[in-house]
Amino acid sequence: MKLIGNCRFGAQLKSSLIQNWYYYYIDYDQLKKELKADYITPPTSQNPSPPRRKWSDEDEARFYETLEQELDKVFTFQKVKSQEIIRRIRDSEKEVKDVIARHDAAQHAQEGQVVQDAPSEEDFDLLEEDLSDIIADVHDLAKFVQLNYTGFQKIIKKHDKIHPDSQLKPLFAARLNAKPFFKDNYDNFIVKLSKVYDDVRTRGSPVKGDSSAGGSQQNFVRQTTKYWVHPDNITELKLIILKVRS
Repeated sequence: MKLIGNCRFGAQLKSSLIQNWYYYYIDYDQLKKELKADYITPPTSQNPSPPRRKWSDEDEARFYETLEQELDKVFTFQKVKSQEIIRRIRDSEKEVKDVIARHDAAQHAQEGQVVQDAPSEEDFDLLEEDLSDIIADVHDLAKFVQLNYTGFQKIIKKHDKIHPDSQLKPLFAARLNAKPFFKDNYDNFIVKLSKVYDDVRTRGSPVKGDSSAGGSQQNFVRQTTKYWVHPDNITELKLIILKVRS
């Protein structure tokens, strides 16, 4: 999600995060607090903002340790959720294959033959509902990754601006590459979900070619309109197309 105008990232993060995943996001506000050294004297009602002591090596080490903990938290959660989605897609592929096989058997049964385990429309509706839930999770995970990656970039930029003598950007870039939660490509998920979703919607008999051209593209003249899509929204757009294209 792109930041707009002068919107503060901390406020945007709070308004955009998924509540069930609240504790797995970067603690941006806490990291911002740790960018400041302690007060020389405790704040009072008469002097609520006393001067702070100079930023020390100990402060830098404390901040970096917290930053590393936040990165590990985000990376671990993203990895767990990604593996969970992989398992759910694999299970759905097997279930859809089984239901369609039973559907085909029922369709080719001899007249008068009773097929005991023929799937009902409700079975297909439940499969579609399960796939819709997985699609929603892929969307949410992509947004989770995007918000957290933006958070780390912003807090590093803020650190290097406040403490120019302790530049963290080059060092932390190596840590991000070691825990690359932001490098997963969700296209593989989308391709698999698209195939399974199409099988469910068409009962295992997808239309060949372009439906608007009667199933054949031989005499089909394509008319297109091009739109610019921000890179942050590409995965979301692909998931929307996945659900509405059939």
